[in-house]
Amino acid sequence: MKLSAFALSKLTRETRVALIAAFLIALGTICLSAGWRTAGLTSIIAATALAAAFYLFVIRPARIPRDAVLILRLAGGIREDAPRSPLEQLRSRGTATLFDIRNALEAAVSDKWLKAVLVEICAPGFGLATAHELHELLRAVVSKGKRVVAVLGGDQITPRDYLIACGANEVVANPDTALMMLGLSAGSLFLTDALNKLGIQAQTLQWKEYKGAAEMFTREAMSPELRESLEAVIGDCQSLMTQSVASARRMSPERARELLGGGFMSVRAGCANGLINRAGYIEDVRAELEPEDKPKSRFVSLGRYLRHLSYTRNGRGRPRLALIHGLGPVVVGEGPMAGEFFSGERISEEIRRASRDDKIKAIVFRVNSPGGSAAGSDLVWRAVREAQRRGKPVVVSMGDVAGSGGYYVAMGADAIVAGPATVTGSIGVVYAKFSVPELMQRVGVRLDVVKSDPVSDALSPARPMTAAELAQLNEVVGELYSTFTAKVTEGRKLDPAATEQVARGRVWSGAAAKARGLVDELGGLGRAVALAREKAGLKAGEEHDLVLYPPPNLLSALHLSAAYSEIPWPLSVTAQLLQLPEHWTPALLSLVTRTGALLLCPWL
Repeated sequence: MKLSAFALSKLTRETRVALIAAFLIALGTICLSAGWRTAGLTSIIAATALAAAFYLFVIRPARIPRDAVLILRLAGGIREDAPRSPLEQLRSRGTATLFDIRNALEAAVSDKWLKAVLVEICAPGFGLATAHELHELLRAVVSKGKRVVAVLGGDQITPRDYLIACGANEVVANPDTALMMLGLSAGSLFLTDALNKLGIQAQTLQWKEYKGAAEMFTREAMSPELRESLEAVIGDCQSLMTQSVASARRMSPERARELLGGGFMSVRAGCANGLINRAGYIEDVRAELEPEDKPKSRFVSLGRYLRHLSYTRNGRGRPRLALIHGLGPVVVGEGPMAGEFFSGERISEEIRRASRDDKIKAIVFRVNSPGGSAAGSDLVWRAVREAQRRGKPVVVSMGDVAGSGGYYVAMGADAIVAGPATVTGSIGVVYAKFSVPELMQRVGVRLDVVKSDPVSDALSPARPMTAAELAQLNEVVGELYSTFTAKVTEGRKLDPAATEQVARGRVWSGAAAKARGLVDELGGLGRAVALAREKAGLKAGEEHDLVLYPPPNLLSALHLSAAYSEIPWPLSVTAQLLQLPEHWTPALLSLVTRTGALLLCPWL
């Protein structure tokens, strides 16, 4: 029985369905010959229904026409991974993920069935690292001689939107939109005066001088150290964008730099300056790609193309790489219901499960997080170490941001891959406590306390901490910093002095982090997968399956198999350089108002 089951599992889906249908037909024939009319007809009808259902719902939807045109629509906040909770799944119904889009573009490079890709870009809100990764994927498709057309829509076109679009070999823009070629900026609100007027006192501790995440509560402007680090990151990212646009549009870097910081620009001016090929509408481009005299549509939606890939690959028995996502601010537990959170407990358990799964040969850990809870970050770091002890390589792929606690969870991996524009580092600790005695007095609120010790109400919002209490806490925060840097030294194999030079709370671009030994290679998720293959010992040319881990539940599976051709209203996300996305804002407020040491990257 075991041998038969094993042999059956090795057969393709088509063969297994054919065998089952043949068995049912044979059974029906035997029943009919024996005079069991009802049973015989039932078996034959069941076989026919099985074959018809398999064709209608598996084979037919997975087929795409020759010379197909893949349609991608990037609009609104597209998730990195599949939604987990039922509420999120309902809210994001029909919405593709970055994982889906990457899969489709990577396959499009070598897919002989595809002749072109049409990308509609309408304020997707990606961070610069993600925009650059998509730019490179489109360039890879173009390099294989395929036509890629990007259509820019919406009310305005940001530099990040344009960076994605210029990866195509033809850029079209809606005539009524405007190019906002404003370069890059980073700014922060400083709330000290407002807090003073409200009667709110902030007490903060930071290790060390570059760790500026809490400066907004105690200063009136950026510290020289924070300004220095952000100017360096902005400079690196601007250089990357300039080089990418210059190469794609075949202009000098000086000209590209001038245009990217040229201010507000009409589409007509964009065409004259060489940024855009022509003004036009998505309907016009679709008509060009598919003449009306064609009897059958060649357009293929993202959902249909993914089913085509799933059907043609049919990877039963192939080695698997687990893809685990750590997204949003790090918290202990599951965090609030709304928004995107990086649960230290959940992610660490997912890594452990993958490390115990014999089918999984390596783990790719995608991190897009500004940090958060020190305890939650440490749980994940430990789980990564446990996976390595079990013989499972772990390769980290950094998204737009992987700073502070986001770097903590990554530093022990076998390899770290970051985008050139990823914001990372911020190796440090910050603490913030707010007290409101003056505000309480103004509104007539009094607090009477019974306590066992003088320090029992040290964390009460009714009073600030004393100098002695603050000094004690500073020692604790300092020990957390020492632990953090010691683990960086161990994980990255650096000299302690070298670690201190790149730590002190300073943020780095991915390119600068690589030059200083904080990351191993520059690239996107695809490069991280290639490294994971190498470390898992897979041979060149040996195929593998990259699977979301843990596997999606039934509701999520139904969501992913839906025939979506567009990417409609999303969760509210406006990821910007060094700025938390909107759906992270509740987490930021929650983290800042908690009493505890945080590993937070400065958000600006």
